[in-house]
Amino acid sequence: MLYTVDGREIWDRSQATSLMFADLIPAMERLVKQPSGFTNTGWDEIQIDPAKVRAFLAAMFRYLSHSGSLPLRQMVRGFLQVALFLDYRASGQWYPVPDGFDDITEDLHLIT
Repeated sequence: MLYTVDGREIWDRSQATSLMFADLIPAMERLVKQPSGFTNTGWDEIQIDPAKVRAFLAAMFRYLSHSGSLPLRQMVRGFLQVALFLDYRASGQWYPVPDGFDDITEDLHLIT
């Protein structure tokens, strides 16, 4: 599955990885009540809107800051790591993750 920004490929992952991420997108959007900026075309492509992704990441970190649920935070950790990586590939700059989220950023370098 390809991940694209304005038709430019920024990531190409295996089917299992891509399907898992794509299947989690609607759940995360429901969680924070905001569109993610990741659009599954249904044709082996996820289109990325960088501005919407940035707003979504801000909403995710706000939500996690207030939820206080360690199990929820652990469940969304992997999704957020991939979203942060895709945001970086789309924008060319790392999203400024708020303080207190070292558990989410600690293994971010492993996402390729």
